[in-house]
Amino acid sequence: MESNIVKELNGQFDPIVLIKADEKPEDALAPKAGRGGCVMSLVGQTIAKRKVTAFGRENITCGGVSAGFGWGTGFKTDEDRAFQATFLSLGTESAKDKDAFLHRLSFMPKPTQEMFKKGERIFSDFDTAYENIKNRPLYDEGQYVIFKPIELLEEGEIPDSVVFTLNTMELSAILQLNGSFRTESAHIMTPQASACQAIGAFTFEQNGSEDSVPVLSPLDFAARAHMRRLIPDEYMNLSMPWKLFLKLEELSKKSVFQTHFWDDFGNK
Repeated sequence: MESNIVKELNGQFDPIVLIKADEKPEDALAPKAGRGGCVMSLVGQTIAKRKVTAFGRENITCGGVSAGFGWGTGFKTDEDRAFQATFLSLGTESAKDKDAFLHRLSFMPKPTQEMFKKGERIFSDFDTAYENIKNRPLYDEGQYVIFKPIELLEEGEIPDSVVFTLNTMELSAILQLNGSFRTESAHIMTPQASACQAIGAFTFEQNGSEDSVPVLSPLDFAARAHMRRLIPDEYMNLSMPWKLFLKLEELSKKSVFQTHFWDDFGNK
C-alpha cells in the first residue's frame, strides 16, 4: 500500500505489519525446527531486509514468545513461571529455591547458565517480576504471526498492527502526530516486557481499547542484542493497532509534516 506517513518520514526503515493467520506463506523465513533464539532477530530481517517472516505454535522458540504472540501463557506449571520470574529479576540472588534453580540451569549451555545466574534484571525483585508476568495481557488465538513489509500488503488484506522503526526525529514526529487529536497528555505505553510481547500482546490489547495508544519498545537489551546487526542502537520500535495507524495516516496530511520544523529536522 501507499502511505502518506511513509512518504513524509522518508526514513531508513519503512514500517512493517503484523498479521495473525492460520496459515503461513510458503516463502516466509521462519525459525528452524529444534533451535531456540530470540524471535526479534528474524523480525529484524523484515524491518531491515524487507523479508516476510512467520512464527507458529509448532515451533515456539522461547516461553516468552508464547504470551507475546498470543498463544497462551507460555508456562506449563507455576514452577515454570517462577523460574522465569527469577531470571527476569536478579537471577540466583532472587531464587526462592536456589538449589532447584541451579539444577535447572545445569542442563543449559554454559553461556546461557551465566546469563540466567546473573538475571536479566528487568525487575528489582522476584515478587515484582512474578506479579508482572501474571498480569500480562493473554490471548490464545491463531496458529501463526506473520510480519511483512507494509509495501507488500495486498489489496483487501487487513493487518492487526503496524510496527515503525524510528530514529529520534522520526519518533518525535509520530508521537506529536499521535498526540494531535488527544486532550490528555498520557498517550503512549512503554511496557516492562520483552520486545516480542510489546509488539505483540500489549499492542493486541490496545486494539481492544476505544482509545488505543502506541507501544514503545524495546526496553530489553536482550532483544536489542539480537537486532543490532541489522538496526542501529538509536532506533526504537513504535507499534500500534491498524485502526490507529489509519487514523494517523489521515491526520498526517495536515500535520507537523507540512511545517518548516519538519523541513529543518526531517529526512530529505
